[in-house]
Amino acid sequence: MRAYVGLLMAAGALLLPETQAVQACGDKFLLVGRGVTFHRAYAAVYPASILIYAQPQRNAAKAIRDPRLQAELKLAGHSVALVENDEALVRALEAGGVDLVLTDVADADRTSKRTEVSPARPAVIPVMYEPTKEEAKDVEARYQCRLKSSDRVDRYLTTIDDKMKARVDQRKKRAS
Repeated sequence: MRAYVGLLMAAGALLLPETQAVQACGDKFLLVGRGVTFHRAYAAVYPASILIYAQPQRNAAKAIRDPRLQAELKLAGHSVALVENDEALVRALEAGGVDLVLTDVADADRTSKRTEVSPARPAVIPVMYEPTKEEAKDVEARYQCRLKSSDRVDRYLTTIDDKMKARVDQRKKRAS
């Protein structure tokens, strides 16, 4: 009987094609290169309605107009719209419902003035293209954030969440 069982097992091992190892729940994430990356697992704590104001001739426009960035923002739970000229910016701001405006640093001051008279008063997040240390410090002091066109998506997502948290806190203070 033992010989029969041994023979059956040997035949089964030879006849069966290669099989994958059975892994317990969660073990598949421990394999190299199989984990969930930050931006795939990231969900916005404060989902925002983001208006990207990117004039094509600006330096940082290529980065903030990138469809991959927009897709990642949407994947995180934000709604995203893109405008390319002043008229479209004014229309979008007058329509309301915009929480944040992502723009090139060269347009940030003008955009801030326009957002101040907008019903929703969205926050402006300027994006810099190869700034000097002094320029970066100046922008951070004025806008309480520092984003460069070369930053990774997770840096954009973190900055957006920080701005949205500040907006929520401001609304709570006004309400009380």
